[in-house]
Amino acid sequence: MKKHLLALMMGLGGVLINAQSIYAGQTIRQDRKYWADNNEYYLIFQNDGNLVFYNRSGAPAWESKTTNRGAKAIFQEDGNLVVYTRGNGVAFSSNTDGKGANKLSVQDDGNLVIYNGSTPLWASQGGVKNNNGWGNGDRYGSRDYVSTGYRFRKDAKLYSSDGRYYLVFQDDGNLVLASRNGNVIWATATDNRGSKAEFQGDGNLVVYDSYNRPVWSSNTNNRGAVKLTVQNDGNLVIYGRNSPVWSSGTNR
Repeated sequence: MKKHLLALMMGLGGVLINAQSIYAGQTIRQDRKYWADNNEYYLIFQNDGNLVFYNRSGAPAWESKTTNRGAKAIFQEDGNLVVYTRGNGVAFSSNTDGKGANKLSVQDDGNLVIYNGSTPLWASQGGVKNNNGWGNGDRYGSRDYVSTGYRFRKDAKLYSSDGRYYLVFQDDGNLVLASRNGNVIWATATDNRGSKAEFQGDGNLVVYDSYNRPVWSSNTNNRGAVKLTVQNDGNLVIYGRNSPVWSSGTNR
């Protein structure tokens, strides 16, 4: 039993060690690269005001989308990761204040994670519920993406970060991308057939009927997809680690 416990502690220790950590109260210095221990990923607050998480080849894995707006980035003492404008307005927030967050980790696995001790509260690659909860009951908090393995709830809206577009799996079984005023710009055309919609673990976005038969698919299984994003340009995009593998083709 003691041997098993020791092995478990060593394993957990390895997980925590393989990351560079920024602690509550620290300002993220502009143009400094905060590298993961394996030197494969880094976080940087750029001169253009954008906070970006890159892989070693220079492809962004996550960004705060604060280009030309961000003036300073702080992992605050209250546990909130915030990018402020020059007028001290909030351009981006992880909404993790008051949750006991004490560490922002740049991890070897390509994830940027905010922890309370060993408990994750927010992650750049998803898989952690946003601390805003589910908003007013029909939104996915402040995220503009979902990660693989996600099952859509009926009538829950996934908004672009600027709020101009949203993706929704409607009660009628249709998966729809629409502008804020409700105008449909793309759909799977599965109304009265779709029973569930999933962004599967294999990277495929699929709508199934009540007999569990696929009635629409993005055909992106096993192509390295990691997230599905509603972009500010009105495009719905499935991304791999380094590049897009599918889009709705509705960018404006």
